[in-house]
Amino acid sequence: MLPKGKKRKTGGAIVSDSNKKVPTHEQIAQRAFEIYLQRGGESGGELDDWFAAEKELTESRERDAHEPKTADATPLRKRAADGKR
Repeated sequence: MLPKGKKRKTGGAIVSDSNKKVPTHEQIAQRAFEIYLQRGGESGGELDDWFAAEKELTESRERDAHEPKTADATPLRKRAADGKR
């Protein structure tokens, strides 16, 4: 994977990876620590915790990226309540 904002050539086309939802090092570390605590805080599984956290966060972001976006209707409700259109 390329660093955010970097571009690569693929078959003559340039593709940007800046739109990918990649978890940060800090987010992975936080989730890995949560997993570590959930399994009782025993040493020896740090790498497994890290990979599990990275996979979980990446898959979550990919799912979120593919879900249809819904428009926020709050401004319309507020305008309707104020009697404006």
